[in-house]
Amino acid sequence: MLINEKSTVIKAIGLMSGTSLDGVDLAACTFSWVDEKWTFTTEAAETYSYSSEWLRTLQTLHLQSAPKIFEADALLGRYYAELINIFIKKNNLQPDLIASHGHTLFHQPSKHFTTQIGSGAHISAITGYDTICDFRSKDVAFGGQGAPLVPVGDHYLFSEYEACLNLGGIANISRISEDGRRIAYDICPVNMALNELAQRVGKPFDQDGVLARSGTVIPEVLNQLNALPFYQQEGAKSLGREWYEMEFSEHLQKGKVEDVSRTVVEHIAHQHRVAFDPISPNGKILVTGGGAFHQFLLERIKELSNKNLLVPEKKLVNFKEAIVFAFLGVLNYVGKVNVFDSATGSVKQHVGGAKYRGDRL
Repeated sequence: MLINEKSTVIKAIGLMSGTSLDGVDLAACTFSWVDEKWTFTTEAAETYSYSSEWLRTLQTLHLQSAPKIFEADALLGRYYAELINIFIKKNNLQPDLIASHGHTLFHQPSKHFTTQIGSGAHISAITGYDTICDFRSKDVAFGGQGAPLVPVGDHYLFSEYEACLNLGGIANISRISEDGRRIAYDICPVNMALNELAQRVGKPFDQDGVLARSGTVIPEVLNQLNALPFYQQEGAKSLGREWYEMEFSEHLQKGKVEDVSRTVVEHIAHQHRVAFDPISPNGKILVTGGGAFHQFLLERIKELSNKNLLVPEKKLVNFKEAIVFAFLGVLNYVGKVNVFDSATGSVKQHVGGAKYRGDRL
């Protein structure tokens, strides 16, 4: 399909499963190309929590044998397809395509691979719709990080902001550089660490940051976190579960839960102050992702950075990534660039994603 010179309207469902395993986000959107500009509306959005069985499976799957991983890939794709069919029926949707990010199991671009499971072939076969998936692998093949990919959506859908920040399992930022390019990179772990700490005291997450607020910074741990080599790297860079487990998580054992949680918040705020340094004092920063509800974290980021952080309405906070992956699927669908080399560090900008054609009768 090619974009009409004057107008094109495409309906897409985006699926996102984040590193913090908060659930499966589905967003049904209508994207319009009018007067050489993309706009969108969100028709429906919903989060489906993983069952306890799926949580146990995904938390340890990276340790399993290859046959177990391939089986889980197929079964997760079928599970996603069932959720999509429920979502479509409930909201009376007629999408042109499904765009699935899937769930990241491995991410090691330095070794030339990244793996998102949740088979797109099964999603397409069971729903009957065109399905675009595996958005990251081609970028890694081009020498990129395979992340972040959301900056393309930031560039076309949220251009009124000087920067866009996602406080998910891992925080990432995209902004316009001095030479006019859209650049982006991962900043540091957020919900991966904060949720792990909250779960030690029987809570799924730190509601409003109450746990962290009650603690005291541990200076030694804060200095160790800020000294991690990743933070000295420049240019396109990304984080994954492997780095978190090898470099970061050991520091979460060095004190009382509330004090470590408070220390991690301070670490996150410090790293964001560094990331925000090139942004003008009055520049608007759009903040989305689950961490946007962590009131204490937002307070500390604002206090250290003194920047204009804007948290939008709840639907956009929760579903921005699913919306953007729906958009990346649309760009693939029409054969337009959906990965910026300036964001991922690949050798060229390109059209990312693999497509499985739907077979609806």
